[in-house]
Amino acid sequence: MIVAMRGGILRKHLDRKGRRRGQAAAALALALSGLASCGPGAKAPDLPHAPASLTPRFYAPRGWTWGSLKLKDGTALRYGVASPPVVPRGDVLLIADRAEPAEVWFETANELIDRGYTVWALESGTSKSASALDPANGAFSGMVGDVIRPHRKLVLAAQGLGATLAMRGLSETGVGRVTGAVLASPALAPAGIDLGVSPNQVQTAAEWASRLRMGWVELPGDGQPRLGTAPVGMDPKRAGVAAAWRRSDPALKSKRTTLGWVWGYDSSIRAAQAPEAATMPVVMAATAGDQRAAWACTQLKTCTLWAVPTSAPHLARDEMRKLWLARIVGLPEASPR
Repeated sequence: MIVAMRGGILRKHLDRKGRRRGQAAAALALALSGLASCGPGAKAPDLPHAPASLTPRFYAPRGWTWGSLKLKDGTALRYGVASPPVVPRGDVLLIADRAEPAEVWFETANELIDRGYTVWALESGTSKSASALDPANGAFSGMVGDVIRPHRKLVLAAQGLGATLAMRGLSETGVGRVTGAVLASPALAPAGIDLGVSPNQVQTAAEWASRLRMGWVELPGDGQPRLGTAPVGMDPKRAGVAAAWRRSDPALKSKRTTLGWVWGYDSSIRAAQAPEAATMPVVMAATAGDQRAAWACTQLKTCTLWAVPTSAPHLARDEMRKLWLARIVGLPEASPR
């Protein structure tokens, strides 16, 4: 009996020893495979990085996370988010201009996070699709109602085509969740394409291309439309941030504009009238002579027109940016629900 007990103890000891050896061998194999994957010719892991030409104030906020918002038509919009290390005062949704990488808004995101806000940055779409502007595809309601789901203050801050998307979105489902908005120079004029023909001819071609399901046809030349938001009065260093990010990451490069995008964009901005049903405070920042933005402000019940020297306050000089940020954080807190 004693021998049997000793034999059982010995077998258990050997089994444990064998398992330890097996675990050690597995760990060694895993380590060797890891070393092999880092050898010559191996693909390095995708890590966040910033262009060497940029200073730390333009880097991603600490804890920045990327996500993808899929629209009803299958289009995917990229967004990012980061929160402060304390209980947030509220949320700020930044909506970028056409073909503007969300990375351009990192400096603004850092400043707002330092002030205690959770910051979201949504891209307004690529040059191949204008579906983000169509309320039927749910870009705004999906981002606000399904992704952010705010229960505190929620402020929109957008520029150019992003401001147009915000204006369309304010009349969508979920508008009651928005506390206020600071919009800058929304793109409300038809896209002007320099092709040596009249804008009406371009629009007619775009309409027929879309009807014949040939909207994928790319425009010749650089194919970049003029959307009426000239980059004047910007800080020289901030003005080069978008180009720096595009040079560092080929995925961020601007794509050629298609006829389908032109038709979708023109159709969308024709319907992008100021949302009369919106009752939250709206600040409309507009440059001198921007009559379309001024008219849109008059259609809102609680809109304040703000004359600014640049159409892109997030890229303006420090004096302008400080006033712009003050407008964003100065909007009232959300009412109790």
